Formats: sequence, structure tokens, C-alpha cells
Amino acid sequence: MSLRTLLAALMFALLPIAGLAQQLPGTDTPTTPAISPDEAVQRLLDVLQDDQARTALIDTLKADPAVAAADPAAEDEPPPALAQQVAESTAAAGREVAGELARVGQQLVGSLGLFQDLKVGGAHRMEAIQLFMTIFTTIVIAAVLMRGANIVAGRRSPPPTAGFWRRTRAALLITALRAVGIVLAWTAGYALASFVFSHTGSPSASQTLYLNAFLLYGVVRVILRAINSPHADDEPTLSVLAPGAQAIIYRNLVMVSGIVIQGLLFVVPLTRIWMGFAAVRPMRTVVATIAAVAAVIAIRRIARALDLARGDRFSGETNAGSAVALGAQRTWRTIWPALTLIYIAYSWFIVVTRPALIETVILRGTVHTILAVFLLLMGMRLLRSATHINVSLPETLLALSPALARRTSMVVMILTWIAAIFLMLFALSLALSGWGWVSRSILGDPIAQAVLWRVLSALLLSVIAAVIWAVVDGWIEYKLTHGINGQSATNRTRTLLALFRNGFTIALVVVATMITLSQIGINIAPLIAGAGVIGLAVGFGAQTLVKDVITGVFIQLENAINVGDVVEVGAVSGSVEKVNIRTVRLRAGNGSVHIVPFSSVTTVTNMTRDFGAHIMDVGIAYREDITRAKAALQEAYDRLIKEPEFGELVTAPLDMQGVMGLGPDSVNLRVIIKTLPAKHWGVGRRYTELVKQVMDEWNIEIPFPQRQLHLPEGFEKMLAAAPEKVVPKNPA
Repeated sequence: MSLRTLLAALMFALLPIAGLAQQLPGTDTPTTPAISPDEAVQRLLDVLQDDQARTALIDTLKADPAVAAADPAAEDEPPPALAQQVAESTAAAGREVAGELARVGQQLVGSLGLFQDLKVGGAHRMEAIQLFMTIFTTIVIAAVLMRGANIVAGRRSPPPTAGFWRRTRAALLITALRAVGIVLAWTAGYALASFVFSHTGSPSASQTLYLNAFLLYGVVRVILRAINSPHADDEPTLSVLAPGAQAIIYRNLVMVSGIVIQGLLFVVPLTRIWMGFAAVRPMRTVVATIAAVAAVIAIRRIARALDLARGDRFSGETNAGSAVALGAQRTWRTIWPALTLIYIAYSWFIVVTRPALIETVILRGTVHTILAVFLLLMGMRLLRSATHINVSLPETLLALSPALARRTSMVVMILTWIAAIFLMLFALSLALSGWGWVSRSILGDPIAQAVLWRVLSALLLSVIAAVIWAVVDGWIEYKLTHGINGQSATNRTRTLLALFRNGFTIALVVVATMITLSQIGINIAPLIAGAGVIGLAVGFGAQTLVKDVITGVFIQLENAINVGDVVEVGAVSGSVEKVNIRTVRLRAGNGSVHIVPFSSVTTVTNMTRDFGAHIMDVGIAYREDITRAKAALQEAYDRLIKEPEFGELVTAPLDMQGVMGLGPDSVNLRVIIKTLPAKHWGVGRRYTELVKQVMDEWNIEIPFPQRQLHLPEGFEKMLAAAPEKVVPKNPA
């Protein structure tokens, strides 16, 4: 981190504090003795009754600058320009900042002579020895107990491949053991200070200061080690970072927290006890400066460690939740060092110049910021994992509706997104309120409560609408899969259910949107009226669209087209893939898709309604026996019926139509095979193949077009005598 960046962050942090000098405790302001209202009124009456005093009062008021400023002539003067106001405000702020910086400089200069006058008198020499022994005892006991906890951690550590909850339980168990070790060491130190070094049964003030700082610092160390351990390879932690990065983060945070806790809770108060009040401010300046420098160094090390160890672990994911979470994560990694530098500069300035605000500003803001960061990270985690949610349902529910699990997962995913966004917004408001930038009384304001309730009600209505859609869509999917009353869904059922799904979705979205807008506080009456006017205008301007809809409604009422049918509409034909209120989508045999608006449909030819029929004309030679040919066709039909995959599709005996006509080359016989709807094409192809086989086996000729040439007499002699005159040579 460069010096220029540090100075810029310091100046940025000093700007909002520059105007606090005249409002904070410790600022010297002249005071006047207070008098009662009755006494003031009596004095005014005495002055008004005395002519000389009254004249003197009038002259004094005329000469007063405040009265002169209230002169009507002066009120007519225009207010200063915006640029002048900005310049004056900037100059005033600059003077205040310069004054604060001068004060800070004096504190730093005064702290240089602190250690020159550092002497411990005879009255405190024995107390210092006892304090040193207490410090030594607590550190040794804590080190031994922590060593034992580390040994247990190494033995109870789960493998790296263990699940998240198993590693979390192990980390919490080891953390509890370390916390017990800190408490036992503190108890031993308290007993030593109370019963060995004290005659009153309670520790001295210096001993109490150290023991409180020791306990707080120990608890902070235990919490930091539970998250990031210096030996992450051998013990479980809550962090997912690499062991090297965890070690760097832990050591630097422990160093900074040790300087802050031991310095402000132990060293500075002890300086006041042993050296007097005059030495407190320089000592606090020294401690704050050392802590600020150590914090800047720690930020630089931690940022470098995270840059080396992070990687884009989610770069291969393409879903929306992961992309948003990854973008937020990258933004946070970019701005957190600068925000931390501003926090350090702000805290250092308050500790050095406004120590009375340490508890009300720094401590409260720090606690709120830590909680806000935790909630922000949790929100980003939820946002990233929302698209991976897969709800497991009992087999009984899945048997009723296989799509219910997918619908439930979608609803839970939406709820997770809402919870993640709410956590992130709440984290931001928590951090701002902690530093006093947003008043904490806002939530108590009736208007704010009403707005919050409206927003929550709108979100609740949206969730209820999503649940209703999921239930209805799951029911439709179940009916499409299992049919109605135990019967498989027909083409008509699939078409109507698909139309009902589309119509219900549109109606639900419209109604839910209107109710949500109304709940937020938006008057929906103009929206409904505007929608009616727009609908009327669209009806006049888009007559073809209206015709499409009306024709589609009547086609569905007449049950002319259903999904799965093979139809011919207009000039195209194909299998019906989708039917909506305005168009029909057909899939041709070559794979082409035709989307036909109902307004262009005048005739619908449905080739799969009720039953199918394969009509086949077979030609035989004139010399063949017709009765024998009919028997061959019947034999082919009998073979077809014996094949299970085709026999069950035929619904009636072979309809032998007989001789349909005498062609130029053949006698034409016709047979008709009646099948289930849309099955006659496959049955016809197989029957044609069997007819050819039987005709070949029975030696019945199936003629094909032939041409007979009649040559004149003597043609063979002419060809033998002069072949080139009869058959010309090829020019090539």
C-alpha cells in the first residue's frame, strides 16, 4: 500500500469529522450565569421605567451587529451565489481540518517525550513485580492448555474429504476446549491476584485491568483460530481458504487485535494509575499509532494472500445466481482494502482526538460492521447456491406428480434469492446505522414501518402466487402423465390442459401483479382503465390478431385439432406439436416446422381422427388368376395379423374390395385395412412388404410398364448389309 493511498484515505476519513470540534465534550465554550425568568422580567421593567437606561438600551441595540443584520435594507440583498457558498463552506472545512491536523500533530510530538519521563515509583515497584508474575503465570497456563487442545484437535481432526457439517462440529468442539483453557488460565490468574498478591481478597486495579484484557484477547484469539487456523492442515476450521492464506490471516489479525485490546484496555489505563492523567493522552496516541501502522501492514499482507489463493472457483458456472454472486465477490475483493484503510484512519483519528467517542462511535460501528460483513457474505453464499437447490420429496408425492420436486425446487430457489437480497440490504443498513450515517429511529418511524410492511406484503403475495402456480402446474403435469380416471391422456386432454396452463399462468401473473401493485400503494384503477383503452385500440388496429383468437376458440370448441394429430391446414400438413389460442405449430415429415395462424385456416383435414385406413391397389398381369391373387392378398394379411407389433393395431378384418379396374398393363385389385388412429401408415408399409413376398412365393406376376416394338419385314437383312445406315455412329 503506497503512502499516497494512505494519506488519501486519512484525508477522506477526516472530512466528516471536521465539524465535530465545537459539538463534542471537552470543547471550551464561554458560559454566563443563569437567571430566573421572573428576575429577567423585573430587570427589563426597571430599564424601561428609567429614561436614561431606556435611551442607553436603544443606542446599544442600534449598534448591535445582530440588529444591523436584521435591517430591512439588508434583507433585500440577494443571497450569495452557489459557487460562493461552496467556496465558503470548503474554506471553513479546510480550516477545521487544518486545526484538527495541528492538534493531532501536537499529540504526536507530545508522545515523543513519554518514555523519557517513564518512571515507576517505589509505591508501584512491588505492584509491577506482582503484575509481571500474574502475566507470566496466565501466559504459561494458557500456553499449556492450548497445547493440549491442539493435540486433541490433531487427533480428532476429520479428513479433508469429510463433509461440511462434520468439519464444523469438530471445529466447534476444539474451539470450546480452547475457550475452556483460556477461562481456566484467567481463573488461575484471578486467584493468584486475589489471594496471593492482595490482602483484601480482591485483585488490585492493575491486576484487574490485565485480567480483563487477557480474557477478552484470549476469546478473540480462540474465535479467530476457529475461522482461520495457522495449522489448517492438521485441524478443522470454518474457512474454505488454503492453509497458507489462513495462517497469514490469523497471525496478522491476532497481532492487530492484541495491540488494540492490550493497549487500550490495559496499557493506557495502567499509565493513568502509575504515571498520572497527563501521560494518558500521549500513551493513547502511541498505542493508536502503532495499532494503525500494524493494521495497514496486516491489510497489505492479507490482500496479497487472498489474491494468490482465491482463484475464480465459480468461473465455470453460467447460471444467473452464480454470475451475480461472482460479480459481487469480485467487487468486494476490490474495494475492501480501501474501505478498511478508511476505517483505520477514522478510528485512529477518533482515538487520538476524541477518546470520549471510542465506545459510542468506534466500538458500536465496529460491531455493526462485523455483523454486516457476516450477513453480506452469507447473502452472497445463498445467492450463489440458489440455483443448485434440489429439494427431495417422498416417493408417494413423486408418484402423484413427478414434476412436483422440480416445481418445489423452483419455489425454494425464488425464496432463497429473496432471502439473499434481503440479507445484503439489511447488512448495508446495519453498517450505515452502526456508524450513525442512517438513524436507527428510521425503523420506528410510522412511514418507514408502513413502507416496510407494504414491501413484505408484496413479497409474500408473490411467494403465494408462485406456490399456487407450482401446485397447479404440478397437477397439470400429473394429469398429462397419468391421465384422468386411470385412463391415459388423449390428444384432446393434452391440448386442453396445455391451453389451460397457458391461460392460468397469464391470469395468475396479471392478478398477482395487480394485487402486488395495490399492496405497495399504487392505485391500479387507472391501470385497469388504461388497459381497457389499450385493448380497445389493439382490437381496432390488430383485427387479424383478434380474428386469429376468435377462430382458434371455435376450432377448439369443435375439437378439430389436438396435439399429436396429423392434419392438413391451408397448404401445409404435418403432426401437431403445439396449439395455443392464436396459432398451431406443425412438424412436417422432413423436419420442417410450420406455424399457421388460425385466421388463414379455412379447411382442416384431420388424418388421425377416430380410426385410420390403409387403402392399397395391387396390379396383377392379365394372365393371372384373380381368385388366386385374392388368396395371396389374404395370406399377406394373415401374416400381418400374426405379428404382435402390428396385429394389435388392426381393428377390423381385411376389406377385400375386388377388381377396381382394368389398366393398360394390369388388372387392379383393392384392399382396405382399418387400424387405430395414426397407425395406418406403419401398418400399410409392413403389409406392402408382405404382399411382395407372397406374390413372389406364389409366382404371381406384378406387371410393370412395358413397350412392344414391331419391326418391318426384311429389317434384319438391312441391318446386316448396312448397319451404319440403320444405326448411326456415335459422333464422339
